[in-house]
Amino acid sequence: MIRWLAIAALTAFMSGNSHAETKKEAQEKGITPYGVSCPLCGQYGYCKKEAKYEEAVRALEKYYKEKGMTVVITKKEGRFIEADVYKDKDLADRVVLDCKTGKIRSIY
Repeated sequence: MIRWLAIAALTAFMSGNSHAETKKEAQEKGITPYGVSCPLCGQYGYCKKEAKYEEAVRALEKYYKEKGMTVVITKKEGRFIEADVYKDKDLADRVVLDCKTGKIRSIY
């Protein structure tokens, strides 16, 4: 009886973990996941040189266009660009891009 309960518990535990989300699936659920980098920079958010304003705007537009969203730039201050992200005419997120590091942060 104890052996049967142990096998049943182990089976339930293992089947529960088979549906766990991968890191990629979890990131795709969010509009702007924490730690996402500008497409101009490397995977770890390191830019070899600071992106110019026009390059950074195009990169933001491309990144969100691939997700089916549009970007409206609201402010540029120093090395930072603030933008509103819209999905179907609804504000979905507000982000800041650091042109020096390439990091995109949600501030919404």
